[in-house]
Amino acid sequence: MRLVLLNTKKKAQSLIEYALILAMVAVVAIAALQLLGNNIGGALRGAADTVGTGAQNAGRNACTAMGKGFTWKEDASSAAGGTCEYQDEDSGGADGGSDT
Repeated sequence: MRLVLLNTKKKAQSLIEYALILAMVAVVAIAALQLLGNNIGGALRGAADTVGTGAQNAGRNACTAMGKGFTWKEDASSAAGGTCEYQDEDSGGADGGSDT
């Protein structure tokens, strides 16, 4: 009977030790996420801004590369936007409207 009680105490002690180790790992993980959370968020915001700026630049470059008559108009309501507009210049332009 005594042998059974000793074996149970060792199992209980091991379970308590494992629970304490698990709790300590959880506390360290939570602390690390709280410390690094702002840095990760800042990095993601920076990446999103870079992608937005690149998309705007690509749109502007594509618009100006389309040739004569296409102009890029910045969107006043947004810092990262605009539209490509075409203005027909054949109605009295410098080349007299001829396409040669």
